[in-house]
Amino acid sequence: MTTNSSSCLGRTCLKWEADGDLTALDLKLVLERLAQVDADVAALLQGSLDREAWPSMI
Repeated sequence: MTTNSSSCLGRTCLKWEADGDLTALDLKLVLERLAQVDADVAALLQGSLDREAWPSMI
């Protein structure tokens, strides 16, 4: 069985923008998964951390 980009469904792969960033949806899903095990990420998602410490996640 061969794999191509059209066979990538749902959460089985990450999608990237032309500029190299994750798509907004995939970034949200990754951060939500991380927040389940990392209190700092959970706080970031709630907006209670200093965003200067995470400039690439703004």
